Amino acid sequence: MGILEFQEVNCKNCYKCVRNCPVKSIEVTGHQARIIEQECILCGNCSVVCPQKAKSDISELQAVRRVIAEGRRVYALVAPSITAYFGLPLAKLAGILHSLGFSEFVETAMGARIVKQEYEKLIAKDPEKVWISSCCPAINAYLCKHRPEAVSFLAPVKTPMQVAAKRIKEQDKQAVVVFIGPCVAKKGEAAEEGSDTDFALTFDEVEEWFSSAPVQEDDGADILKEPMLSRFFPVTGGILKTMEKHNGVTYVSMDGLETCMEAVDEVASGKLKGCFIEMSACRGGCVGGPSFRRKKMGLAASYHSVEETAIDKAAGEIVVAACSDFTEELEESAAAVYQAKVVLAPMPTEAQITAILKKMGKNSPADELNCGMCGYENCRKKAIAVFQNRAEISMCLPFMKERAESFSDQIINITPDAILTVDMDLKVQQINEAAARLFGVRPEDVMNGPVSRILDEFDFVNMMINNIENVKKNAFLAEYNCYVEQVFLYDKSSSSIICIMKDISADRNRKNQAMKAKLAAANMADDIVEKQLRTVQEIASLLGETAAETKIAVADLKEAIMMDRDEI
Repeated sequence: MGILEFQEVNCKNCYKCVRNCPVKSIEVTGHQARIIEQECILCGNCSVVCPQKAKSDISELQAVRRVIAEGRRVYALVAPSITAYFGLPLAKLAGILHSLGFSEFVETAMGARIVKQEYEKLIAKDPEKVWISSCCPAINAYLCKHRPEAVSFLAPVKTPMQVAAKRIKEQDKQAVVVFIGPCVAKKGEAAEEGSDTDFALTFDEVEEWFSSAPVQEDDGADILKEPMLSRFFPVTGGILKTMEKHNGVTYVSMDGLETCMEAVDEVASGKLKGCFIEMSACRGGCVGGPSFRRKKMGLAASYHSVEETAIDKAAGEIVVAACSDFTEELEESAAAVYQAKVVLAPMPTEAQITAILKKMGKNSPADELNCGMCGYENCRKKAIAVFQNRAEISMCLPFMKERAESFSDQIINITPDAILTVDMDLKVQQINEAAARLFGVRPEDVMNGPVSRILDEFDFVNMMINNIENVKKNAFLAEYNCYVEQVFLYDKSSSSIICIMKDISADRNRKNQAMKAKLAAANMADDIVEKQLRTVQEIASLLGETAAETKIAVADLKEAIMMDRDEI
């Protein structure tokens, strides 16, 4: 069963999960990240660091609530770090869990005491041997899946959770055991074959459930109000604080996977002897687990909270024999068998690595930046991951950036538009070939020089002073006898202004020629009209004279006719 799941729709190619995965058990194919389950140690780092919240662990909360609703006897097996997470005393937390339907409240610290006793027996039996604590399931998984040569150093003892769960089922065969803690790896441990833990929930899963619980009085159990030494287990050095020390044996505490991995190197190399090493995958111990990191809780306050439940501070220095602790015993053995579960991935030959490196633009060792942006320690390991189909060449950001810049430069240089980039000091940072031809210069002659040498700086200054993002205008560059269409873009992220110029001289000249033709035609039309008007006026004048003469002639004729009638 997969414990961690990735939501593909939210994965944004940031590779942050790969960078933060200590064992690189994440593959990226088709620009999507996926868990390699056979290699994952369930440290939970990916679910904490993902900025898109695309990684999460499978929740069994609804299944637990369903079991409770069925009326079964459900035991809350609670990690001692719960007081640090919720900021409430154990008795109060027990009361809340009872109100939610849990039948019993059992502390994992009870199993922790049995575990530390088993450690003491191992050390006493062979004080020269090196032992690694087996309380952290993520460390156990790391050794079994990735460091088979070091599995023999892992103490063959069950974890406190499994010991406590086993004791619960020894006492109640019908019990349903639900572990509640800060750890994602506990989900994987609970799901293993033969596990006595039926379900595992993280603190952040039950937090909202807690908030909806009815007000409940304290559990009232005195043991929850008294300090118990084994509650120290969830903090760095806590296991060692509970143990009786054996003379001649060195006791070392390690936290954080990177630190623990280095310590395993030393153990496997045979450099150590007579040593017991407490290891925790999370920095600070369980109080630095995924639930605490998601909530961004500080280690100091969490340590302080745990300590208050573990020892009586008024007693002064810790004396193990004098401290109160649990007294329960396990009827059966707490022994565990840890076996290597390594799945070997195919390894490329040197020639294959070289070929992949060349595809990544790494043609020589000098090209191998080993920047780690892809999530891998160096370019060679990234090339191996590409061969194993767990990484893509495009994950190499310097390579993609260089290719994009090269492609961009090619586009900029072949475009017919002139492009000029100026920084905040008004110095030329980029000039393409079209711009160089327009201004009649060589690019190298003007690069990093003042833009005023080739173009009026007024528009650049105006955009900076007035915080203008873009301007579009037409201008006549008298010095170059050309018309241009200019677009100015103020890129604040890069503190630069880009000027894109399109030579529109030919178009403008065509328009000018067309305008001249139109003006000539208009003038010709005016001349024609004027001539026509003159002709009309001349015709009108002639017609007027003729009409006057006709009128006189008609009058004379009429008078003559009338005279003829008088004579009759």
